[in-house]
Amino acid sequence: MAAVVLIMIAGGVIAAVFISNRSEPSDDPTVSISDGPAATGGPQTDTDPGSDPSTDSTAPTSGKGTIGKPIRQGDLVITVTGPPRCGVKTVGEGYGVYETTKGQFCLIDLKFENTGKKALKPKDFGTYLIDEQGGETYVDFSSYKANPDGKQPLFENIYPGKSAVGIIVFDIPADQKPAELKMNPVGDYSDEILISLK
Repeated sequence: MAAVVLIMIAGGVIAAVFISNRSEPSDDPTVSISDGPAATGGPQTDTDPGSDPSTDSTAPTSGKGTIGKPIRQGDLVITVTGPPRCGVKTVGEGYGVYETTKGQFCLIDLKFENTGKKALKPKDFGTYLIDEQGGETYVDFSSYKANPDGKQPLFENIYPGKSAVGIIVFDIPADQKPAELKMNPVGDYSDEILISLK
């Protein structure tokens, strides 16, 4: 009788241990809790559009623009719409006439288009004309006088889906010819773009 009782007790202990082991977390690393998030985290990062530099709207377009050929910087599409108009001696009208001090004004006709989802306010800082000798001339402060109504729409708010046309002016020596336009209207300091004016 005592032997039967001992066998029953031993069986109960074995059953209890078996049930206890089944309720504890597994030590098998293939089913560890950390595997779930790690497995889903990888693909989400790889397919996230924001992580792909080619979809970054602030990345400047590589290469060089030409007259009549648009070039993109971020959400702004920039087009020099015609060849430079040089040899101009004055800009403005009436009491607001400015005369060239270096020899000639060169007028550049531009079009800006906002292809993004937010308003853009392009800046003229970093806008230079490069002549055939490699000299750089900063955009002249009298540029606004070359535009209708004395405004400079290129450097005002441009709303999504809208465009602006305008003229920028450079005062350069009479014996020089424009070669390139260097601009950085919506990029970071080192994101400047070049547009050939030949």
